[in-house]
Amino acid sequence: MNEIDYTLHNLPMLLTRNKNKWWQDPIIQSSIALLGFLKKHELLIDVEPFDEQGNLKTDTVIKKSNLTPEGLELFKTAIPGWHNYLARSTVPTKYQNVSRLEKALAKIRESKNK
Repeated sequence: MNEIDYTLHNLPMLLTRNKNKWWQDPIIQSSIALLGFLKKHELLIDVEPFDEQGNLKTDTVIKKSNLTPEGLELFKTAIPGWHNYLARSTVPTKYQNVSRLEKALAKIRESKNK
């Protein structure tokens, strides 16, 4: 039985829902933060979300198979809460605040090493 390779983050789909800047800017900012976090912590497999200049590739799609087990666990446990925080927060620097993701990843890695 083959497991379905679910899409977990589909940037092109999110961006085409609405062409307005007020819609696209938060998506781009949160994607830069999230994908940068995943890349920095080596949680991505066979996908490069940034170009040579470090700019976000707007055609990036993250599937289940593009994540390490830790990355997948993060999508299950912490990323929905982080997105909720972003939706509620009015702080201009909210996208750089990945402490919730860092804590969750530390917890995942800690429990793996027990």
